[in-house]
This record gives sequence, C-alpha cells and structure tokens, in this order.
Amino acid sequence: MDLFDNSDSEIEPLGSDLVAPAPILRPRTTETDFGGLLDTHLKLHEDLAKGCGGQIWPAGEILTKYLLRRYKNGENSLKGKRIVELGAGGGLVGLAVAAGCDLEGSELYITDMHAMIDLIHKNLELNDMQNKKEVKVELLDWANPAPKVIVEKPVDFIIAADCVYYEPAFPLLEKTLVDLVSENTIVFFCFKKRRRADLTFMKAIKKRLKVREIKDDPNFSKEDTDYPQYHRENLFMYIMSKKV
Repeated sequence: MDLFDNSDSEIEPLGSDLVAPAPILRPRTTETDFGGLLDTHLKLHEDLAKGCGGQIWPAGEILTKYLLRRYKNGENSLKGKRIVELGAGGGLVGLAVAAGCDLEGSELYITDMHAMIDLIHKNLELNDMQNKKEVKVELLDWANPAPKVIVEKPVDFIIAADCVYYEPAFPLLEKTLVDLVSENTIVFFCFKKRRRADLTFMKAIKKRLKVREIKDDPNFSKEDTDYPQYHRENLFMYIMSKKV
C-alpha cells in the first residue's frame, strides 16, 4: 500500500470562496515494506486526533529508506548503539529501524510529546514489539530537559524526520539537538521545506553544529539513492555532528 494514498480521506465540498479545504485523514492502519527493504510489512496506525504527528509524512519514508539501505546489511551496524528518534509521531522511522536492523545490545529511544505516546505504544503492539527490550518509548518535550535515562550516557545516533514545521518550536528543537549531540554523535535529519521560515532553523543550527547534506558527504552519500526524487519534492536530508 502507498503510505501516502489519501483515498480514505474525507473532503468537504468547496466553500463560498471556491478554495478546497485540506483533506481530513480518517484513522487507519497502513502497512509497507518500503519497497522490499523490510522482510515483512510494518504496520502503522495513523490518527490525527491528537496532532499532525499522527500522520505519516514523506520525510519519514525518505529517511527510513536511507537508514535501512545503510544499516540493514553490510559493513555498517547499529549493534550496541544508543539511538534517539526525536518528534517520532507514530514512530515510523524508529519502528522500521527496529524491524530491519540488528539492534543487539542497542538502546533505541522513540520519543515525542505526551500527545503521541499512546500512538507509539499502539504501533509497537501492532508489530509485536511491545516486549522488544532494545526499543523504549520516552516522553521528550523539547521545552524540557531530555529524560535522564537518555542523557546519562552519550548518544550515538539521533534520527529526526519532519521536525521543522512549527516556527515557535525552532529554538527548542535547536537546543534539544545541541544538548544531545556529543563528540561522536551523528544526526540524520530530514524535512520538507514548506515555507521560507523553515530555512531560518537551518541557518541557526549551522551556527551550533556541523551540518552538510548527505548527498555531499562521501562517507554517507552512497545510500542516498532517492535524492533525485525527494529533491523535486522540496525535501532535504542532512547529517549533523558536533563542531570541532
């Protein structure tokens, strides 16, 4: 099934101003194997009742495909790594990594605000991961310090998809990233540019962290095979790390 097929959406009639309102996504469960990158289909429940994070967005699919290509097989491994997903929504990226990659000895923290926590747990259960010891769900509100269980040891990888959409939260996201990035942390960051203000976040974070597009980094670009497609859709994928 196409993750972004809105055939179930309910569209109200045109208003008097002749402008069609945005489609309303009904709660539904979608499944995908990301074009064969997963051996079995991942199930994701979508529900916008508690916010836009309850829907699957293209940046999540792009980042998921990249991470699966890079870490599912081959010389790269997530074994023994500490991984944090920020602004996870329903947990698409983190759950796909948990389903497709070897996480032996790892800790994968899928995080978001309180409104999304129940949905993350629901999706864990849909995929029989509720008892998977490597996968942990944590409340992480960017307005507050990260949970002690996350910051007590260095984080190896941070993954974030479509966290740039609400301008008042930009400084909070910036602080959260800077606080979590240690000497050897790598951030995989994907978002869709929807408005000019989105670039103000990128300008700000570039002053605090080392930032480069994945396509331009020879150590990470090999698996970035979707670039021609997502670039046309105004999507960007970055690597971030601590400045030296």
